[in-house]
Amino acid sequence: MESHTTDDVSNNNRRHSGVEADGGVRWFDLNSSKRDLLVEIYQMDQPSGQDIRGRMKAEHNEDVDHGRLYPNLNDLVDLGLLDKGEQNLRSNYYQITNDGQRLVEDTIRYFESIGVTSRVAGDGGREQTAVDVAELDLRVDAHSKGLEAVRESIDELKDDLEAERQERRLDPADGGQE
Repeated sequence: MESHTTDDVSNNNRRHSGVEADGGVRWFDLNSSKRDLLVEIYQMDQPSGQDIRGRMKAEHNEDVDHGRLYPNLNDLVDLGLLDKGEQNLRSNYYQITNDGQRLVEDTIRYFESIGVTSRVAGDGGREQTAVDVAELDLRVDAHSKGLEAVRESIDELKDDLEAERQERRLDPADGGQE
């Protein structure tokens, strides 16, 4: 399965995030819904889909419908970040895999290294992770927009320089060709 990226994060920012699961999945390869789910399941003990929906409502004030929740959970299972098992005849449970846990914990450490989060004593920073992810998303978006503005300025300067060169070639007073 190919990774899906729905966030407007530049390839440069994703490439330098330095956080990757053993399966090759990077944090910013996941859309924000999948990242939120992964962080919440990381903090839970084999939750059912309904438990996860309740947690998303409580923590994010977000009512996640079945049509969005289960496809995202299945994608995380397919990516090797979650395991899925049968809880009873009607419900499945989800559990973070070693790769998923490593991705979340490495991401926490990465965010700390760039000054986005501080470790919360007692739980290794888990409680604050969702807030920190949202803050990092805002910072990455701001940096991406700034980089795009710089690229546009550089492109404009290149165009101006090329136009100036063309004018010099055509101006006889400057020893031009015509």
